Amino acid sequence: MWWNNRLFTTLRGGRGIDYQWPSPSLPIISIRTNGGRPGEKLKTAVGLIAFGDIAIGLVAGGIFSIGLLSLGVFTVGWLMALGAVALSGVMSVGAVSIGSAFALGAVAISAKVAVGAIGIGTWGIGAIGIGQYAYGVIAIGNHGFGIIPLTLDAARWFRSWFD
Repeated sequence: MWWNNRLFTTLRGGRGIDYQWPSPSLPIISIRTNGGRPGEKLKTAVGLIAFGDIAIGLVAGGIFSIGLLSLGVFTVGWLMALGAVALSGVMSVGAVSIGSAFALGAVAISAKVAVGAIGIGTWGIGAIGIGQYAYGVIAIGNHGFGIIPLTLDAARWFRSWFD
């Protein structure tokens, strides 16, 4: 496959990639990078499937990526985001993860379920769980369980000893 050899030769040489299929004016698949050369301007890949320094598409991957399904370092995805810093409308996975329905990461923030070292959400699950229902070593919220339960349930139980 000639394009495969050309692609990896280009990457090793540090020249970058500038590939759009079927054409640059209507890219369905777009791959654009600067080859990792310092001081070079980041290239933006736009297409249905986009990979590059900055990627925008239905499926996007890159340093900065925005799409329906997104992966990379800094990602924004409508359905799913996977990256170091991930923001999503539904599900996100990353070191710092923010998702409306589900978040999984070292620091996870979600409107519904957050699982991580620090989980903040309606259901906060982690070493530190914060939320309506909190589960973890340190549980902070209305209901939950933890070694150090800072919940209303624990406060009521402790207060019942003195009533």
